Amino acid sequence: MIRIITAMACLAISSTLAADPSVEAKDGNILLHTDSGETKTLTTSGKDTAPVLSTDGNWIVFIRATAGKKIPTGSGEYDPQELWQIDAAGKEPVLLVKPRASNEMKEVISTFHNLQFSTDGRFVYFDTPAWTTSSAVHVVDTTNSKERFLVAGDGVKVIPRGEYQDCLLLGQHRYFLGGGSYDWLWLFRPDGTEIGPVGEDAKNFMETYCSDKTEKDE
Repeated sequence: MIRIITAMACLAISSTLAADPSVEAKDGNILLHTDSGETKTLTTSGKDTAPVLSTDGNWIVFIRATAGKKIPTGSGEYDPQELWQIDAAGKEPVLLVKPRASNEMKEVISTFHNLQFSTDGRFVYFDTPAWTTSSAVHVVDTTNSKERFLVAGDGVKVIPRGEYQDCLLLGQHRYFLGGGSYDWLWLFRPDGTEIGPVGEDAKNFMETYCSDKTEKDE
């Protein structure tokens, strides 16, 4: 009986100490902290930053610095970066998106911001510097590395649950017909089709459509 109680106590303690997997960049390399407490070094290039873990914990995307000329955009020049993916098992990483210059700002890729997985882990969204007043939101299919421009905007966020799951919340700079401009948050479908304005703050929208309470009520 004592052995059984002891074993149960140890199991309870280990369950309490267990944590969700997470990723970090250290000294230019990507580290994975597993739910069992193990730390794995996934890359060794010394050039990697900003890792993001997919919801299912199977995939990691990250940014890698690369050599080359600065890339001009409407908001300045930027050192080129690449977007890579690696699985949690630590197999060889795969290059998803290369940097590129273009006279068309929606086609320029220089740096990567706000990396966001779709909830199924297949697509990765990001924004990159483009026009003077706005970045450009792009998406890449991680199964075939096909990438495309979606919409002008900044701070893209994938809605994780609820009625608008996998839709995109992002900021846009727009202009009044009578002159002047404003910056609001807008909601778009995953293909870049506009759903509508959210407003200056997303708090009420997230509480109404995306909270755990909303799911329980449903």
